[in-house]
Amino acid sequence: MPTAPPVDLHAAAAELGVHYQTAYRWVRTGRLPAVKVAGRYQVDRSALERFAHDRAAPSAVPTPGPRRLSGQAERMHEALVAGDDTTARRIARRLDEEGATISDVITEVLSPPLQRIGQAWRDGELSIWVEHRATAIVERILGELTPTPRGRRRGTVVVAAVSGDLHALPTAMAAATLRADNWQVEHLGADVPPEELVHFCAAHDVSVVALSLTNVAVADVAEGLAATLRGAGTPVVLGGAGRSLDDLVAEVREAVSH
Repeated sequence: MPTAPPVDLHAAAAELGVHYQTAYRWVRTGRLPAVKVAGRYQVDRSALERFAHDRAAPSAVPTPGPRRLSGQAERMHEALVAGDDTTARRIARRLDEEGATISDVITEVLSPPLQRIGQAWRDGELSIWVEHRATAIVERILGELTPTPRGRRRGTVVVAAVSGDLHALPTAMAAATLRADNWQVEHLGADVPPEELVHFCAAHDVSVVALSLTNVAVADVAEGLAATLRGAGTPVVLGGAGRSLDDLVAEVREAVSH
């Protein structure tokens, strides 16, 4: 029986459902066997299958619990205030490798420090550039941790915020969480004109729209857009204060089940 050809590291990462940098780190630490051919890492098919099997097998290492995550949130806060990109990303990667879900990392480790930093800026204790720098670091972390799930997608969800809602990070957090739940995500970001979102949905096969809402001043605009889209047959989940990422996932699933 012929031996299956090796796959390059990008393809291996896609099959494992992880970011390329995660697979690269596994190669560099020796967890995933690979050889370099013409400047590109190649992974033997049998080695890839064994690695995938071992990852999927039950592990004796417990998933990080609330106390562990809370402790990492404090370390993350220190790293974000200091602008220590390396440490912040290392904390998030380690939690990912230990089995924490991206929703837990966002909710328990990334969001609390960002909220503290935002409050400190409003209180005049920190400069605005500290907040902006911390946000940029978290955006890079989300890019590294966002998985590429295997198997058939549940559907296509559009994630956006309407004109006047300028906070892009909540939409990025929602997009990452929904990708982890095996949705095809069209992430349009913040400050999207309502009419453009209507046109987008009319031109694409959209299962549901998830609207982030962090600026109460545009709540009427978001609710009006939601009514328009629903009237056109597109389900909408509207976010807001006090809504968790787990709530978002549950509501998006429910929206397409009717």
